Amino acid sequence: MAASSMTMATGQERKAPRRVLLANPRGFCAGVQRAIDTVEQALSRHGAPVYVRRAIVHNRAVVERLEQLGAVFVQEIDDIPAGAVAVLSAHGSARSVKLAADARGLRMVDAICPLVAKVHAEVEGWYRAGRHVFLIGHLGHPEVVGTLGQVPSGAVSVVSRPADLEALDLPPNSAVAYAVQTTFAMRDADDMVAAIRERFRDVAAPRSSDICYATTNRQQAVEALAASCDLVLVVGDVMSSNARRLTEVAEAAGTPHAVLIAGADDLPLDLLAGAATVGLTAAASTPASAVDAVCAALAAQGFVLEEAEGLAEQVRFKPVSLEPLHPAPESGSLEDRLARLRADIDAALDSAIGHARGRDRRLAEAMRYATIGGGKRFRALLVAAVSDLVGGSYAQALRVGAAIECVHAQSLVHDDLPCMDDDDLRRGRPTLHRKFDEATAVLAGDALLALAFEILADEPTHPDPAVRAQLVLALARAVGQDGLAGGQMMDLYPPAKPSAQDMFECESRKTGALIRFAVEAGTLLGPCSAEERARLLRFAENLGLVFQIRDDMLDSIGDAQVVGKALRKDEAAGRKGATTLLGIEGAARQASELENACQEALSPFGARATPLRDLARFAVSRMH
Repeated sequence: MAASSMTMATGQERKAPRRVLLANPRGFCAGVQRAIDTVEQALSRHGAPVYVRRAIVHNRAVVERLEQLGAVFVQEIDDIPAGAVAVLSAHGSARSVKLAADARGLRMVDAICPLVAKVHAEVEGWYRAGRHVFLIGHLGHPEVVGTLGQVPSGAVSVVSRPADLEALDLPPNSAVAYAVQTTFAMRDADDMVAAIRERFRDVAAPRSSDICYATTNRQQAVEALAASCDLVLVVGDVMSSNARRLTEVAEAAGTPHAVLIAGADDLPLDLLAGAATVGLTAAASTPASAVDAVCAALAAQGFVLEEAEGLAEQVRFKPVSLEPLHPAPESGSLEDRLARLRADIDAALDSAIGHARGRDRRLAEAMRYATIGGGKRFRALLVAAVSDLVGGSYAQALRVGAAIECVHAQSLVHDDLPCMDDDDLRRGRPTLHRKFDEATAVLAGDALLALAFEILADEPTHPDPAVRAQLVLALARAVGQDGLAGGQMMDLYPPAKPSAQDMFECESRKTGALIRFAVEAGTLLGPCSAEERARLLRFAENLGLVFQIRDDMLDSIGDAQVVGKALRKDEAAGRKGATTLLGIEGAARQASELENACQEALSPFGARATPLRDLARFAVSRMH
């Protein structure tokens, strides 16, 4: 009887249904769905072909379906015909990619996931604040590549495990920050953050977690059921980082086996044969059709499907605009144009300074400190705006702008030295000679001045050697006896009783010289008539005076923390500026009259000169 009962019980146990626990949530996230919808809607609106740089998401089945609809996937922007519709992937793209798309005149749509865009903004903000950034992620992953491409080379270190920190030559008192790849494993990210905080005292962190809500939710869901499963199946592409992380999380949570499969054809039949309970989840880039096919195959083998408890995701992202996203560099608000140009100029300067072997590292660091990550880039934007007005190339204007920024930085480095103005702060940071030493500051200034002429004389700046020669000659005059150097001498050794005319002559050279050169250089980059050039140079002359008068006004009424340097030193030294000679109200009236003269000089250009008008308004009303 007992034996019979035992036999019956064993038989019942054998016949007990095997089950599949379906993790919740699983599969597509809002960002992936948004990216796919973008390609589909672009095809519907513009017709085939629509070109997509790299895989829109990491799932081969998704890519193949879009290819059937007419999408053409390419590796690089150069593979896309000029003027075509181009979609950038959800993983985010480097700024250089967008510049290349602009250069080819592509009708570009950026399908970047908003959560990846958040990481880009964080990294760029910390870089501009002067912090070294740790990007916790996997080197070579497209999201990491795109994030690195937002700032100059060397500004970010990619780390994936605590040991990676040991290879970095950063002292413990360094100001650092960290961001996290959105698909990184939560536990691993926590370990990295702890290691960073243990080594560095000044650490800035994201206001909220960088790890994608979908990554977090899917990792937590599979972690909750993994220990009760003999096998966990993760449906996803081998190229998907979040799919691979799900298998790692499942194994860490206690399942004996975690296997990544692309679909029903990849089921591990040997492991399934011995499994009573199977956990099933899917990466955020895995379509529901692939999950459904796996579920059907498991049901056919006798498994009963059970939905595990979990979160119901309600996240929705605003659809990507299908309007062409390749405006000219000077379109949009002044702040938008400045933001883009700052990043592009920083990249150009970093490239020009270079990382060649054999060069002195300290000198290069000092040159970068003086030029990258700070400043209004007002003069560089002038070049770009004038070049665009006369039909010139943005890429060439960018090189000229970089050369101007080298000279401008050199002038500030030397101006701050103890033998000149003896300043401790510049743009809210220690001046170069305080950060390094006086000798390094002098040599860095010399090297930056030489680099400016090197950039202008190099063929990529303009294919016509005569234009390059004109640029070199004009800059030499702008920094010499009749320009910056002469103006600085007038400032250091003014007449005993300077007149307003003396003051304007000094400021015209000291500040106006580089502004005039920026405008003159812009006119050389495209077809420009003699009358147009004369008007633009008249605009530049007045703009230079406006800029310096506003500087004098800020020195009298500005906030040192906002301006970023010590104020009222000229007054203490007995030097007379616009506010001393004209008074605050008189200086303001003079600036307004000069701004009107700027606008009058631009009147024949109509709407094309809007960016230059914006710059004149900025010059007369800026607070720093």
